[in-house]
Amino acid sequence: GNYSVELYVAHNGKLESQGASQAFSVKPVAQTTPQADFDAATAFQAKTSELSRQLSSAASKLSEANNRLTHIQAALLETPKATPKHFADLKRLELDLAALQKRLNGDSVRQSLNENASPSIRARVGVVEYGHWRTTQKPTTTQQRNIEIAATDFDQFRADLQAYFKALESYEAALEAASAPYTPARNMKQ
Repeated sequence: GNYSVELYVAHNGKLESQGASQAFSVKPVAQTTPQADFDAATAFQAKTSELSRQLSSAASKLSEANNRLTHIQAALLETPKATPKHFADLKRLELDLAALQKRLNGDSVRQSLNENASPSIRARVGVVEYGHWRTTQKPTTTQQRNIEIAATDFDQFRADLQAYFKALESYEAALEAASAPYTPARNMKQ
């Protein structure tokens, strides 16, 4: 395609142009494989990129939930009306979060020991990113299958993540009713 580029320098909070824009044309490299389909390769890369972006967002959500649980655990110890059920429910939330993290990111313990483990959702996408993003060749059947599996698994994961956050919010409401100290992101009574 045809593109243009212009160079700017950021200096003292201002962008200063370093000359006029220059037009250029990009052409595909000569192929050694017949019938290369650049549009299909680009579409697959865009699909992979979007899935990767969504996975990063989900990982951030898991990190947020972990942070909330850390604060909740400290607050629970300072809650005068805390019951054994509050502690049991918190343990359940911690275990459920660990299971979600394992599904998304893989088994960190097995990985640290260099042991085989089932590929996680992010691992499947990561392998495809590494193997396909720097090529103009069409994706392999294995790469396509990995993205299909990751997308299907992520759809279920996303539903489970939403259910987890509803359970977390319900637990936080129970903490509020038990007069727990403030924790970040908890909806406080007005």
